[in-house]
Amino acid sequence: MQFPDGESVKGNWTIEDFGRYIGGYDVSGKTVLDVGTASGYLAFHAEKAGATVTGLDAASTHEFRHCPFASSLSYRDIHQSRQVWESENITPIKNSWWHAWHKFNRRAKCVYAPMPELYEWREQSFDVVMAGAVAEHLSDPVYAIGAWARLAREAVLIPFTDVLPIDDLVIHPITPLDNPNLFYVWWHLSRGLYQKIFDNLCFDVSFIQAEAIHNDGASGPERAMRPTIIAMRRG
Repeated sequence: MQFPDGESVKGNWTIEDFGRYIGGYDVSGKTVLDVGTASGYLAFHAEKAGATVTGLDAASTHEFRHCPFASSLSYRDIHQSRQVWESENITPIKNSWWHAWHKFNRRAKCVYAPMPELYEWREQSFDVVMAGAVAEHLSDPVYAIGAWARLAREAVLIPFTDVLPIDDLVIHPITPLDNPNLFYVWWHLSRGLYQKIFDNLCFDVSFIQAEAIHNDGASGPERAMRPTIIAMRRG
């Protein structure tokens, strides 16, 4: 992330073109909920593009579900695992959002709440709900998509998310489930499943290619392409 004062912070991913990353969707003048806001890159760039933005992230480590392995800490000792996840992930990510908020002198808000709680929020309370590269970290992405759709008056954007290129209703593990170190990713959903879920919720779906640079590749930075899912509310 490049700040106005010249400070630069390099993360796992570099997004060179925010507009392309969100599928070319125009958020100017829109109210936007940025789900899984993390360091705030999408939130702050959406605000720069003219949106009124609220970031949303986890309130506590209790909200995280890790893929179970007999050798993993989250399986053997959930209390210690939560302490580690809090100190190594949650706290630094929250601090990074507010650091960037001050650096950019932004007006965006940030809310910390569990995903299921979104079903208690007022329906269609945002024009656009955006969840960039979030679905793969959720043990129940289908339920989460329902929450996002419920809050979106106009559109749900799921940027830079791998989609199985088939029309069957399929959900498939991202990994072979044989590496305890990859406990934080869950599922890929098929194109047909995304279309069916959103059709049930009265949305039409399109898929646009997006790109970002993965800075942690084995041989250095690597350009990656993934679809951005754009779901538009019918009527």
